[in-house]
Amino acid sequence: MRNAIQIGNWIATMDNAAAIGEKPQDVVAAPNQLTAYFTARVTFFEQLAANALPTQILLANFSGDVTWSHYCLGIQQVFEEAALSCPPIAGSTESNMSTMQSALAITMLGEQQQRDLYATDDLIWYTYGLPLVGAEVVEQAEDVAQVQAVFQAWQKEVVQQVWPVGSKGLQAEFSRLFGERTITCPVDCMKTAGPCTIVLLGIRPENEQLAKHYFQRHFHKLTIG
Repeated sequence: MRNAIQIGNWIATMDNAAAIGEKPQDVVAAPNQLTAYFTARVTFFEQLAANALPTQILLANFSGDVTWSHYCLGIQQVFEEAALSCPPIAGSTESNMSTMQSALAITMLGEQQQRDLYATDDLIWYTYGLPLVGAEVVEQAEDVAQVQAVFQAWQKEVVQQVWPVGSKGLQAEFSRLFGERTITCPVDCMKTAGPCTIVLLGIRPENEQLAKHYFQRHFHKLTIG
């Protein structure tokens, strides 16, 4: 697992966003639905990284009552792209105090799936997508790793391991996965990947060619020394 924790039989993952939205003092202007979509997307990918699928969703909304429905639509969009039913959404809204900037947090509770598990060294690793942050995420939407492609390949076990890349960038994830080994990658390894706009994918050698049918843009093989 990457950033997930196990609580009994549940796998819990979460992500948050702040100062991104429709309030005048937000640092990045974006529709509330889109902000929730990218936040939920990270949380969903963290479930896949733990070989789990979400069954319950908790939303913490700090942006006021009016944003709740828009945030829910963003969450639901992730599951629509994965061709899954959206789990029930519950949570709370800060309605007593009006905030100057937007903020939300999304937690997903999931159940681990029966899948064949492989050691990191038994897989061939690729990057999919580009590291993007802030306004780039909106302006270069076509360069973001797509939920549909990642989930379908994971579901059919063409991809054995999904590993999201977050704000610390690829190099930080390389260290977590591969230790001190030298990694050669054609993508900027030091740049933040914002809301997981790029993912690492572990693929069995016999599935390598098949995977290329799912990921036809910004799909790069790592050289691991």
